[in-house]
Amino acid sequence: MSYSQVQVDPNQTDFLSNLPDALLLTILSFLPTPTAARTSVLCRRFRHLWEASPSVQISTYNPHKFIAMADRVLLRRNPSHPLLTLHLDLYKFSPSLPDSYVPSLLAKARSLRLRHLIIKGRFDFVRLLPTIFSIRSLESLLLPAIGLDNSRIFPTTLISTCIRLKSLSLGFCGVDPAELGRILPQLRSLEDLHLEIHNRDKLSLSSQTIRKLKLIIGLGDRKLDTLELFLPSLESLHLENWELYPNQFHIHVEVPLLKRAVIIFDEACARNAITRLLNAISHVEELSLHVKDETQLIPSSILWEPEKRMPNYPNLKNLNVSLCFHELNFQAVLIMLHKCPALESLKLIHEIPMFTGWAEGRKKEDWASELPSNGDGNNNYAYFTNLHLGKNRKEIMRLLNKAYL
Repeated sequence: MSYSQVQVDPNQTDFLSNLPDALLLTILSFLPTPTAARTSVLCRRFRHLWEASPSVQISTYNPHKFIAMADRVLLRRNPSHPLLTLHLDLYKFSPSLPDSYVPSLLAKARSLRLRHLIIKGRFDFVRLLPTIFSIRSLESLLLPAIGLDNSRIFPTTLISTCIRLKSLSLGFCGVDPAELGRILPQLRSLEDLHLEIHNRDKLSLSSQTIRKLKLIIGLGDRKLDTLELFLPSLESLHLENWELYPNQFHIHVEVPLLKRAVIIFDEACARNAITRLLNAISHVEELSLHVKDETQLIPSSILWEPEKRMPNYPNLKNLNVSLCFHELNFQAVLIMLHKCPALESLKLIHEIPMFTGWAEGRKKEDWASELPSNGDGNNNYAYFTNLHLGKNRKEIMRLLNKAYL
């Protein structure tokens, strides 16, 4: 049937037009602003409705359209129309975009008592930081990687002005860890912290309110030798570390309410550090552990120090481990499983290490997977469920032990 043959019932109700403006604005808020603007052609009622959307998402991909759009939805915005979320994609600039234009947008957002700010892009954000942190109504803030050299430190003290922040995400930046440690306790509403920083000798985070932490420590001039987390309300931890002092690493963790943990380490920094970290969070219910064997020429255990006792994991229900399951690591996992009486699901993934570059000279047979063959006929992964049933647990343990023996 062609479009011209479609019969329109004149008595059919137009449900969209019958919706109140408040509900329509809520629907429009889920769309990028340029997409929401296209609704202006629907009818007279929609001509300017999109301009009052509580969520604004615009990009500088086309600077001329960016200015035209920003003028309508921000600079000329009716103060009676609240602005809840502002998402700026600042990927491309041109001479047609004045240096003061983006700061003027942020200043307008401040007057509208903006609650949620997301900025993405690749340029120097340092000049925007004073204006950003002057928006004291902010409840969530996401900033991208901020390129700072050794002589330019992120002005951490600015964060303390946003006392209503519940969620804070900072990309790779030169944060002074001592200053950050002093600021965090002042953010008494902060519940979600995502921090990506370059390595420091010591990193100490303390907060009574943070419930979710994602901490990514990248490569830097100095290796991390001490990590301190004093977070009594923390429930979820995501920790990535790619370089530290493996034999001198000290960890002090007080996270009594922690339930979920994702740990991602490079093998070069994992030795001993993984063991100490697992000891500190042995009360978790869900644990995902990902470690890459990249530098060692001879297999050695990462998860367990043979001369020390492996802790019990009384609450652990879901375990996901991804590493090279050579003989020593597989043995460590078997010992660990005997320490998990509440375990319900288990996922093991064999990470095949490199045999080139600095790992050239490895013997592949020494690094072969010790996992049992699965339904696909290979031993690169194993996935088991319903381990809370005694019969299933015994069968799985028998299978794993047989594969090892």
